[in-house]
Amino acid sequence: MRRFSMIGMFATAAMLVFFAARAAQGQPPRAGASLLEEIRRVEFTSISYDEEATPYYGYIKGSIPILISAPHGAKHFRASDRTWKAEDAYTASLAIVLGRLTGAHVLYVKNKTQEDPNNDTGTAYKEFLKGVVRANHIRFILDLHGSAGQKPKVDVGIMEASPSQCSCPTFRDILEDAFSDLEPKVFNQRFAARGAGTVTCFARNDLGIEAAQVEISRNYRIVESKSTGFKADPKNVLDMVERLRKAILAINQKMSRPPL
Repeated sequence: MRRFSMIGMFATAAMLVFFAARAAQGQPPRAGASLLEEIRRVEFTSISYDEEATPYYGYIKGSIPILISAPHGAKHFRASDRTWKAEDAYTASLAIVLGRLTGAHVLYVKNKTQEDPNNDTGTAYKEFLKGVVRANHIRFILDLHGSAGQKPKVDVGIMEASPSQCSCPTFRDILEDAFSDLEPKVFNQRFAARGAGTVTCFARNDLGIEAAQVEISRNYRIVESKSTGFKADPKNVLDMVERLRKAILAINQKMSRPPL
């Protein structure tokens, strides 16, 4: 009996060491189903598509010089079109969970707003974003968006392909590696983030830091729709979370390397 007890103790210790190593790498030990439920819970309890509030955004402080942005988490009014735009469902909850997994700062829209944080210029969202970037020496912004269609599965907007005009020349290779086996053409397929009001353009031109806009198909982000009940394949959602998690950690690691 004592022998089996000792075996159990060693097995438990080994598991604890394994879990500690996973957590140190930026990913806590949790089953895929638990992670999906966490994303769903955040979306259902913390994001209000139709209710206005002040402020309409939320911020979670991180520990690395990267910020994840989700400016279309709830419904928003686009001044240029004079129309209300639907929320990019689950972009805010994905941003929050990715922040927990990686240590990145997170800024997200949690309530309906009378402005479009990613299209209008001079928004409260961008003003707060500027303060966070300067106070925390943020060096890269990953701006999450959602597309209603099935294709492309993911579209990374970097403004222009040329290094001198690209919004993230330093980290472009990491983003390409993250998605090249998912989409043959990773960058600027439909959403290049060239507009003057986009968070990506604002980051590059006004804040002087690198950024990329990641447009994710509903089939790779919606755990369970609040309005229609649509559910993406859980494997797809987990795959997207893992790709983004690895990309964020790789970008942070590249930032930490001493210059050649």
